[in-house]
Amino acid sequence: MARKVFGDSLKNAMGKASRSDEDADLDLKRTSPTVARAQASVLEEDKHATRLIDPSAVRMSAVMDRIDPSDGLEELVSSIREHGQKVPILVRRTQDGALEIVYGRRRLLACRELGQKVRATVMEMTEEEALIAQGVENNARQDPSFIERALFVAGIIRELGKTDETRKNAQTIAYRALQIDESLVSRMNRIATGIPMELIQAIGPAHGVGRRVWEKLFRLCEKDVSRAKEVAREIPRSLPGPERLDAAVTLLTATKTTPPKAEPGERVKIGRKGNRITIDVDADLAPRVEEAVRKLIGELLDRGQDGPK
Repeated sequence: MARKVFGDSLKNAMGKASRSDEDADLDLKRTSPTVARAQASVLEEDKHATRLIDPSAVRMSAVMDRIDPSDGLEELVSSIREHGQKVPILVRRTQDGALEIVYGRRRLLACRELGQKVRATVMEMTEEEALIAQGVENNARQDPSFIERALFVAGIIRELGKTDETRKNAQTIAYRALQIDESLVSRMNRIATGIPMELIQAIGPAHGVGRRVWEKLFRLCEKDVSRAKEVAREIPRSLPGPERLDAAVTLLTATKTTPPKAEPGERVKIGRKGNRITIDVDADLAPRVEEAVRKLIGELLDRGQDGPK
């Protein structure tokens, strides 16, 4: 039997009643009831609700919190193979009856790799509740990089903010899930959506690099999106993530210089003074120009001999 969590407290977290900016700031300074409930669900999972399920029956959610969840998965696979799965994953049952991951993607992938059932806690959760729980769990259990957090924010806004009416609500969900300032939500969304995904994937998480460098890369991508996509193929994959980010900034900052094309008239210059004609040509053209001139002079002389006397 699936459990119902969060309940009406989500309405307080996402309520759209008219409130002043001062009230919103006060809310940010203290943990909201919804976030508190999400944190409680992360820290005190109901062991009696866990069960073993087929990992292939659990689908991934639309909003990812890692650039590549399978990166470095071998160590986790070895640990679960040797010691078993110690911490259950959390899944929710959607309206169509399907099971969808809330958090624990890497544990789910590891169990798939091992071909064994995954221990999971199944709860009844709305999409909004699941995203808040996902964000809270990520902050508690791992060290997501700035760009991964920004992609998570962008994913929430993409999935929940498809209209003008729902966009504000999606932003509220995002800043409550990550417990960040609302103004940073908009900035993170612009950065994550303004840098081509192929470039983000080429760079990777770049752990330890903050907003300023990613924002600089975003500004450069704004100026030339096509060049940004080219840079994704030029970054050396052997470099660590932070150095790949620096390389992308350097490549986009450098201006490509192409040698100017000489006009046809600039390669062959003809001068005339009285009865004297001079021809200055590029060295590579000199043999052909000389041959053409001699041929032309020959034709002119031949026509002159055949003319009237």
